[in-house]
Amino acid sequence: MQTAESHTLLVRISIAAAVVTAFLLPLWLHAGWISLITEMLILSIAACGYNLMMGYGGMVSFGPAGQYALGAYTTGVLLVKTNIPFALAMTAGPVCAALLSIVIGWFCVRRTEVYFSLLTLAFAQIVYTVIQKWYGFTGGDDGLVGIRVPEILSGIDKYYFFTVLVALFCLFVMWKMINSPFGKMIQGIRENPRRAEFISLNVKRYQLGIFVTSAFFLGVAGSLYSGFNGSIFPANIDVAKSTDIIVVCLMGGMHHFLGPVLGSIAYILINKIIANYTQYWALVLGIIIIGLVLYAQGGIAGFISERYSALRREA
Repeated sequence: MQTAESHTLLVRISIAAAVVTAFLLPLWLHAGWISLITEMLILSIAACGYNLMMGYGGMVSFGPAGQYALGAYTTGVLLVKTNIPFALAMTAGPVCAALLSIVIGWFCVRRTEVYFSLLTLAFAQIVYTVIQKWYGFTGGDDGLVGIRVPEILSGIDKYYFFTVLVALFCLFVMWKMINSPFGKMIQGIRENPRRAEFISLNVKRYQLGIFVTSAFFLGVAGSLYSGFNGSIFPANIDVAKSTDIIVVCLMGGMHHFLGPVLGSIAYILINKIIANYTQYWALVLGIIIIGLVLYAQGGIAGFISERYSALRREA
């Protein structure tokens, strides 16, 4: 009980500190760093959304980039090819990702373990191929360029504050969800799906629910990215994007709510900063992941939580 209370207190303190710091950062940092932090926030939304399925649902998908792409391209196409308001385009992205994921998930959740993972990868590749080849609609390899944002969000500082607000709202909703009866059911199914079936739970329906929910938040991240970057290309949503999201969850700690947030920060810092000093930044990342797997299997968040609990016991 004491460990659970310590973890909850740590989460609350971290959230409060992060919120205050996030709104003050533009006062201290120049535009380059604000742009970098905006990327971290967008990746955090995607990773936390994916972690609902992997960390809390126990369902390892190899294709989160597919849902991310649906959100990004839905918003991008609407903003480039129509005069639809920005707010509606941003809403349409995650809604489209969730709706199409109902169909995708219907097939995927009927398989378990590696077969589920391979099916999600196959559907993600289908989405990628359609986007890459449908030149008349998505722009194909030429991508979508000139994605417009309203004047109120033009400029990195303004879009940063918008991203912060969206990220906070999404994290709050996800936090409430995993602590709701639905979230507890999902975690119970993760621990023992057969026992859940024995007590008359419709396991596949709950798994489909968390699959679609995860897709919605991945779609939110994709929509935010399209507006932030001003363009979107197939290279932004290929299998490497799925790898990024999965690695972020593992680095941060997939069984901790804030784990993917910490993983996003660490991953982008490694990518952007270490890459300035060596072209072998991926080797550095690999060594770090190996170290985490061997010595901190709970990821960065797990390591921090363990150290915090140890300090409280010593005190």
